[in-house]
Amino acid sequence: MAINFLNTVDLNKNSLDNARIQNLSSDPSAANSSIGQIYFNTTADTLKQYVADKEGSGSPGWVEVGSDSVTAGTGIGVTLTGGNAVVRNTGLVTVLDGTYINLTKQGGGDNTELTADLNAVDGTSVLGTRFLSKDNTWDVPAFDQYTHWTLDGDTGTAQNISSEDTATFVGGTKISTVVSATDTLTISHDLQTQTDSTSTASPGYSGTFTAVDSVTRDTTGHVTGINVKTITLPDTDDTTYDLTSKANASSGADIDLTDSDGNVDTVTVIGTASEIVVAQSATAGTIVISQPADVTIGNNLQVDNNATVTGALTVAGTGNFTGEVTVPTATAGTSAPNLAQVELLVAGVGVFQGGYNASTDPGVPIISGASNIALDQGDYYVVTNDGDITFSDTTVSVEVGDFIFAAAAITAASDPASTEYTFVIADANVAGAGATDGATEKGVSGFDSESFTVSSTGWVQLKPQSNPYGAKQALNNTAPCSRAESGGLTTFTIDLTDVSIFGTSALASNVKAEITQISAPYETVYADVARSGTGTISFAFTGSVASDVYAALLIYV
Repeated sequence: MAINFLNTVDLNKNSLDNARIQNLSSDPSAANSSIGQIYFNTTADTLKQYVADKEGSGSPGWVEVGSDSVTAGTGIGVTLTGGNAVVRNTGLVTVLDGTYINLTKQGGGDNTELTADLNAVDGTSVLGTRFLSKDNTWDVPAFDQYTHWTLDGDTGTAQNISSEDTATFVGGTKISTVVSATDTLTISHDLQTQTDSTSTASPGYSGTFTAVDSVTRDTTGHVTGINVKTITLPDTDDTTYDLTSKANASSGADIDLTDSDGNVDTVTVIGTASEIVVAQSATAGTIVISQPADVTIGNNLQVDNNATVTGALTVAGTGNFTGEVTVPTATAGTSAPNLAQVELLVAGVGVFQGGYNASTDPGVPIISGASNIALDQGDYYVVTNDGDITFSDTTVSVEVGDFIFAAAAITAASDPASTEYTFVIADANVAGAGATDGATEKGVSGFDSESFTVSSTGWVQLKPQSNPYGAKQALNNTAPCSRAESGGLTTFTIDLTDVSIFGTSALASNVKAEITQISAPYETVYADVARSGTGTISFAFTGSVASDVYAALLIYV
């Protein structure tokens, strides 16, 4: 029984010692043969190989690897003379002429020679460069004997286009061609021209000018006409105002809104009824805009300078002040408080100050050491990066998710002690892995108690493990293993349904096996391994193999 390798075996340039090629009395069938396969033929007493082209037949087959015999074939004779094999042609050689080749047989017997000659007859051309033409003569191109190329209607050699020629010129929808009786080729276009009516280049008020309105053409695409339209400009320009002479607003002067003809144009100012008054004064060109004493702003209001409100101020929209607004101390629930009132109300209430990065010492922002920042009681940070914080009295370690509260008001650059802060360990981080307890980050995690132990400080360790799906079985004749010899083979069979191996009945197709020596040097050896559907795995060896020489390492997957 042979080991069935299902892939290429690479010996990595190592020698194959004491190898024996497969012995067969005849060639394997084509179905059991592959190009490059070899075996030893015990009948012919020679090594044979399977090749793609057997003896020039074009088909694959088995041939000898080297031979001391030569066999004659059709038309080939082999004669052994004084230890030398003479191979010669014994058939007939037929000589056939081609269309332009004459073959002549010379000599006879074993020294037949053939002479090939071109049978073309020399032509009348005298030029050196020639070619073999279809009429079996040597010719040259005759193009250089002519000085002009002529059209089919010309009787002479002049290169003219005349009425007797057949000349075709392709024109477009706007291009036409004609050959006159006087040998003249005329190419023209039929685009019609259109002259615009006379107009002033830059017409003034009430002036007119013309412009192309539409273009017409016939079914062939030829332009048949161009329609124009007359455009008249307005009499005056009432949309242009001369504001270059307006007075500076600080001088109190009015803005002149008269146009070029001296008239006051219509000016519309949109405002709230009875709130904004727009009127034209008796003086020509003057517009007066006024407002009452009390003003209600329904939309956004922007005040560019400081505004002081002594009475009630009602803002229906959004007040947009670039300066400061002085607000009195509020007494009613609907009144706005001032800054002093707000600070009094929020005194002692903690305010979130943002994240705290403890990866460097001091951290960011600086809450320890001589350069600490000022904090109010209750202000707090959330740690975003692990690290240590060095205070004047001790060092505190914090992790991601921890809270740092100011236990009292802390002044800037006061080098506070750790007791001036309250640290809330949130343990929102995931536990890490490290070499020692102190160097390992603790966090939120869960572990399988069957495989792990966890100390009170959060130190997790793996319990000693064993492989419940691995086993070692000696190859002998003791249950669950049996031994048998037959046909020159020794076979050991292990019953995998025996619970003493894996603690449960195992499926043979899911068991991996490795065979090793029981004693030193415990080398791995290879045998034929087979698995049955009844839960057994067998190991077959060539020859007689004693019990307890090898063992099988089994893994149930």
